[in-house]
Amino acid sequence: MEIAATISDAADIRAYDCLLPDFVKVSCLALRLAELMHLPKHDSNGRQIVYGLISKDEGLLDQNSSLAELALPSPMSLRLVPEIFAAADGAKIPGPTEATEPCEKPTDENPTDWDIIIGEPVALIHDDRLRAKLDVHIDAEVHRQIARFAKASHGKECVGMLLGAIEPEANARVIHISAAAPAKCAAGDSASIRISLEAWEEMLAIRDSQYPKLRVLGWFHSHAGWGFFMSDADMFIHRHFFPHPNMVAYVLDPTTGRDGFFYWHEGRISICPNYGVVGSSAELKSYGLRQKAAKRVASRQNMKACKWIAAALAAALLYVAFAGSSSLRHSKEPETPKPAAVAVSPPAAVPASQQPTPPKAAPASKDGEYVIGKHDNPWGICNKVYKDGDLAGALMRYNGLKSATGLQVGQKIKLPPKETLRKLRKR
Repeated sequence: MEIAATISDAADIRAYDCLLPDFVKVSCLALRLAELMHLPKHDSNGRQIVYGLISKDEGLLDQNSSLAELALPSPMSLRLVPEIFAAADGAKIPGPTEATEPCEKPTDENPTDWDIIIGEPVALIHDDRLRAKLDVHIDAEVHRQIARFAKASHGKECVGMLLGAIEPEANARVIHISAAAPAKCAAGDSASIRISLEAWEEMLAIRDSQYPKLRVLGWFHSHAGWGFFMSDADMFIHRHFFPHPNMVAYVLDPTTGRDGFFYWHEGRISICPNYGVVGSSAELKSYGLRQKAAKRVASRQNMKACKWIAAALAAALLYVAFAGSSSLRHSKEPETPKPAAVAVSPPAAVPASQQPTPPKAAPASKDGEYVIGKHDNPWGICNKVYKDGDLAGALMRYNGLKSATGLQVGQKIKLPPKETLRKLRKR
């Protein structure tokens, strides 16, 4: 028997009308749907992605049950979601949490095999002006809510959804984030976080029950002391599961105090030059900001562009501080965008030829010393030298370092034997 269902992706970008066989396990149906919807089978690390189905009324469907066993009503409205990791490049990622029996793939040679009848995709988002200048606004209270959630994770990564609306403004389109759906059940550590099927269920339940009129505008996740950037795994998630031009990724590091947005720019995931924290005067007081008219700020921006660039160059030449794991998650550390009372047009980019040339990291010397380079951090150093990034905390304690942000380019640190750090980590 077949059951009628409408299947949408996790971000509610598109939907498909389908006929699902009721005798097939949910895990197999989800895997086949992912294939038919052209979603990836493996993540950026080659790990097989487990997919699940979430009902707006029944929640996450049991992976090992059939639709007939679940006795669900027809027609159904389901979301297809992936279990996936946001992780540092080189971080150890476990395999699927549950062993599932292999699914038989339908073939033309064996007509008795099951398959899914699927219709053409239907767009759930109908945005225009996609070529207009894009600004990002986030409500001050939501900005603080995400920051509190990240700090409460105690050195572990966290994740959640960004919700809101697209608002037209003069010749621009504004991504206005007015709510967040944190995934409190997502399991994170110092270098990765697992976005499980249950985590998707939690985020989507918050969206459906508390903010039914808001749409998904992207996602956020934190870094535990490694700075502001996107790893290959982060890019993979955004590229495949938040691919709409009006979806962004917010990255924050509560340890270093760096944060910012990534957005779609000319078909590529790029750093958003700035973003606006918006709200009442009282809400913006803690940011040291006041409400300003957009036109007034924009007019000043052009006048101050040259001064902004000169100041940035001077600051870069006088002070170069450790700012997170570029070698860990990205080949180059991006400059952290600065929040403003409203989003404004960024100044012209500084040509690469004018950027100061950072000193290169020296390899570990024979006497057990390491010279810190611009893109070095404890996790990356331990991963490179000891093949174990989890020794980063022990390396910092061994060198009497309380915070990764205290590292300076050119600074020398001691590299004890690996066994010494292992013992120190157990204390």
